[in-house]
Amino acid sequence: MNLAARRSFVNRVIACVLLTFAAACIAAQTPAVPDSAPQTPAAQSAPIQASPAPPAPSPSPPHPDWKTYSFSADGFSASFPSEPVEQKQTVQTSAGTFELRTYLAASPSAALYIGVCDYGEAAMESDPDAVLDGAKNGAVSNVNARLISSKKVMLGIYPGIAFEAESPASHFFGRIYLVGSILYQVFVAPAAGENFPEAARFLDSFQLIPRASQ
Repeated sequence: MNLAARRSFVNRVIACVLLTFAAACIAAQTPAVPDSAPQTPAAQSAPIQASPAPPAPSPSPPHPDWKTYSFSADGFSASFPSEPVEQKQTVQTSAGTFELRTYLAASPSAALYIGVCDYGEAAMESDPDAVLDGAKNGAVSNVNARLISSKKVMLGIYPGIAFEAESPASHFFGRIYLVGSILYQVFVAPAAGENFPEAARFLDSFQLIPRASQ
């Protein structure tokens, strides 16, 4: 893949994250789960320099309402305080058309969100760090946030990035993983001024499981 094609692919990642992460931040400001994620124009953000990530927020004691939900069609499981709302949408961008699959639950003080987007062969030929950095910067830029910390992480053998950011509306935590051609976005978005000690519990609960045959 040439340089122009690599840049185009990273722009596609940013476009999808811009659209999907907006849903989590809006849900964090309204207790009810929205019927559909809003769509916002895609725009590439400039690189952001970040300091080393601080320790993740301490997990809270077990809560009786939390359950682990498995989604074999998308190859993951995660714990939510309530059953997440599943949505699919076709998003058209200048870089192409993609299907976004989202899983969103909202508590009175935070939104918990997982987004899944399969980029096909283009992802296999791209630099994983560029894809992950583009996704992170796109998410932060979309909500006019300030990046507090960022670091590389691994999900088994797969690369990822963990970050923390703050906007006027929310203080949020995110982890993004590139698993083959699939980008998984795991976000927690507490409303501004709200404490959500279960953030680490949700982020840590994300696991890959065998995908159901298509």
